[in-house]
Amino acid sequence: MSRILKILEFNNDNKKCLYIMTKSFRIRNNYSLYEAINHAKFYQLKLEIVVVEPYEENPRNIEFFEQNTIDLVDNLKLFSDSVKYVKRNDKLYDLLAGFNSIFVDKAYLRFDINQYEQIKQKCLTNNINLFTVESNVFVPVSVASDKEEYSARTIRNKINSKLNEYRISVLDNMPTTIGEKEALRILDNFIENKLDNYHLHNDPSLNYTSLLSAYLKYGFISPVTIFDRLAKVNTENKDAFLEELIVRRELAYNFVYFNPTYDQFQYMTYDWAYKSMNQHLKDKREYIYSKEDYINFNTHDPYFNAAMIEMVYTGRMHSYMRMYWCKKIIEWSRSYEEAYDIAIELNNYYFIDGFTPNGYCGVAWCFGKHDRAWTERPIFGKLRYMNDNGLKRKFNIEDYVVKMNEIRKGE
Repeated sequence: MSRILKILEFNNDNKKCLYIMTKSFRIRNNYSLYEAINHAKFYQLKLEIVVVEPYEENPRNIEFFEQNTIDLVDNLKLFSDSVKYVKRNDKLYDLLAGFNSIFVDKAYLRFDINQYEQIKQKCLTNNINLFTVESNVFVPVSVASDKEEYSARTIRNKINSKLNEYRISVLDNMPTTIGEKEALRILDNFIENKLDNYHLHNDPSLNYTSLLSAYLKYGFISPVTIFDRLAKVNTENKDAFLEELIVRRELAYNFVYFNPTYDQFQYMTYDWAYKSMNQHLKDKREYIYSKEDYINFNTHDPYFNAAMIEMVYTGRMHSYMRMYWCKKIIEWSRSYEEAYDIAIELNNYYFIDGFTPNGYCGVAWCFGKHDRAWTERPIFGKLRYMNDNGLKRKFNIEDYVVKMNEIRKGE
């Protein structure tokens, strides 16, 4: 199975195997856990497991994670009598000695790669075999493509042609943890009550999005599990949802994997976009706002303010409003780089599903990534433009504003 990659190989006489759970906080369709179990059985090694709490700056995100992993350690004791839970990196590296082999979830973002590199260094020092396993994407990133893809159009067939090969369920008769149970409940509600209307999911005044992104972020549920549930459903909207779940999501993983400077303004988008932004850098901005203005809902735009209310109070934001939100930050900032930095900072702190490949990719998209050049206009140049008239023309956007203000009043 090409989800697994041997990074380091040594001959040692140690009798223990370790799985470091950093991204796939579940049991069913956890390919990392599955590979570690099989490796330990084959080589007659004792399996140990360490669950590493992910790094988050926002206490709400840590609370969400902890609420959904209450029973994780106990359930993992089905496979090992040595299961430890550690805060991110707290004492983790001190534990990495005396093992024959270590398995770890594949890292994609810079912060996670730094953690992985320290694990790798410990394995080098202690002559430990090291394996990485891709559990949180449908098709392993380097299998889907060998380069950074230009758009969904260029990667779509590469991914879709490999779905059957990687639609393999493992540990599917094992218990579901609280996080997966909640994700499955949300998925079943989406299939039963929303999927038939998924063609309306771009409308912020309605509620036809899946709400699964935070559960995918922490690996509480596998995209393979979601795909299998949807395979039993007969609706014309299924393909549109799978496009978002698999193609668009894994395009984001492709972006951060093949572009090591994915989080640096100067390198995250295309030459045509930078050229256009440079030509419009000195365009007059009618409004200039700060990050503090945004988080205090202090702009002239009620739709933007409503989106910020949703972000600050709930940790979510409707997917269409996320595009509008970032486009307005571009329009109201002194420079494009300032706009990028503000958008990334807000995204990573407030969104429960922030600090992911999708988050970085979504912001980069607003600066032209995975998009094309559009008709030139002030400030935006050839970047795609969005305005409030579009919201009013397409949607009953006032309903969205009312709902968000009610959330604010209720807190």
